[in-house]
Amino acid sequence: MNRRQMLARCLSVGACLATTPAALPMPVRRAPARIVFLNPGEQVERGTGQHWQLVSRFMAATAERFGMQLEVLYAERDHLLMLRQAEAIAARSDAPDYVVIVNEKMGAQKMLHTLSRSSAKVLLIHNDLTNTQRKETGNERETIANWIGTITADAERGGFRLMDYLCRLNGDAPARVIGITGDPNTPVSKERAAGVQAALARRPQDRTCQLVYGDWSFADAREKTLVLLSRYPDANIIWAANDSMTLGALSAVHERRARALVGGLGALPEAVSSVIRGELAAIVAGDQFIGACAMVALYDYHHGVDFADAGGPRQKLDYLKVLYGENAVRYYEITFNRRTAPDFSGFSRYRMGRAGRYDFDLQALLSTATKAA
Repeated sequence: MNRRQMLARCLSVGACLATTPAALPMPVRRAPARIVFLNPGEQVERGTGQHWQLVSRFMAATAERFGMQLEVLYAERDHLLMLRQAEAIAARSDAPDYVVIVNEKMGAQKMLHTLSRSSAKVLLIHNDLTNTQRKETGNERETIANWIGTITADAERGGFRLMDYLCRLNGDAPARVIGITGDPNTPVSKERAAGVQAALARRPQDRTCQLVYGDWSFADAREKTLVLLSRYPDANIIWAANDSMTLGALSAVHERRARALVGGLGALPEAVSSVIRGELAAIVAGDQFIGACAMVALYDYHHGVDFADAGGPRQKLDYLKVLYGENAVRYYEITFNRRTAPDFSGFSRYRMGRAGRYDFDLQALLSTATKAA
């Protein structure tokens, strides 16, 4: 073989090596994500509603669809227990990949600092840090590097939509509103009240008679509503910041035989049933799905599709929806009557190859229920 033939052969072999599969980028296979959710609620409902149990249920169903491992630890509405749980996770030699926390009773700031000692990445959901807490702690991916993001529903828009609907249902009469919200320091509680007030501010004749703070329970809201109905006999709209308080207010209205529209936020089964029966005027749905949304974001992040690339690390999702009439029936069917929980896997940007911000559209779930009926 002469020199020219040898050179041609070497070039041919080199070209083959350059195009072999081994030289091309290979897909990264990652082990399933391991996630711990520090649930601030009760494992067994004891008067404050099933909200946190449902958050865990929809969260677990979404994690299972993605093949992720989810461990749920309930704090039983004890913020000190929640802090101890965070300490225990930070001390684990085999840390999870992710920890999901809630700023319940303002506890997230301490949990973030505690969990900064762990290799686990932290996601905050439902209740954001307050502005004061952020000034002290910083924002996501800054001083606390493993705090990768915050995902909340737009509670202010939810409150606005509720009061907008109730005022339209009330007609031309001036709105005289009684409100019952939760802990005055809880961001989501304040945001819901701000949304209600923004809706009322559009007409000078509409006003809030009184806004009071409650403990998120049926009994407390019932007692407060009885007192407020005596104080404001012309009240024609009553709203409350969660289902248990909304149903407690409704009970007081029935007891006093008052003529007032009652609505709220949350959409637990008993509240949606009450809307279907025509007792509650409306309920705002979607808060129980915040954990499912978080699972979608973490699944994408785990596979290299960072949710922060579309909307930043602090995401406020606008998907809360007012339920009334037929859409309450459809919502109940798909959310509570079916053996399987609603499927959120189609919202994954990684799985669907979708660009842009997340669009967790509840209307898509209601449409699915319509087709299945």
